[in-house]
Amino acid sequence: MKTFLTTAFLFITVAFSSCKKDNSTPIDFSKITVTDTSCIYISDVDNTDWTYDAVWTIQEKSFLNFTDSIVVTDSTTGYVQPSAICANPNEGAFTLSMNTEKQCKMKLVCVNTEMQVLYYASKKFTGGPIATAYDFRSNTAFHKNENYRLYYGFYNSKDSLYYKGHGDFRIE
Repeated sequence: MKTFLTTAFLFITVAFSSCKKDNSTPIDFSKITVTDTSCIYISDVDNTDWTYDAVWTIQEKSFLNFTDSIVVTDSTTGYVQPSAICANPNEGAFTLSMNTEKQCKMKLVCVNTEMQVLYYASKKFTGGPIATAYDFRSNTAFHKNENYRLYYGFYNSKDSLYYKGHGDFRIE
């Protein structure tokens, strides 16, 4: 009986110590990079937006785990240069520009401040600058005077995530 209790205690200790907890602080959507319709920065800049994110929470990582049918053939990785959306704030329609060195797939997810997924998509980029337009004005999940976050990830042909980031925007 003593051996059983010792073994059970060790098993429970190992099991609980190996659990990954997501003890991150709440995510702040309040800061945005303000741009006009020509993509010119006109006031506040959030330096954490529209760049590479080295660390994501477990929940953030899970957002890009959806299946798509896009096929890319380039197995190498290259630079990714995201630009702030324009306009920001907006009425629910905006343009997102990216410049990629290589052919790749971008997965994009939009969440609200409660971290609920409201929209997701994937796009194939052939390399070079590209602007993609999004229009959420008729989507009833989006509301005026609220902030949202776009998560994006770039993948090569091996479906390997090599660049990830986020950007916040406001609908007014």
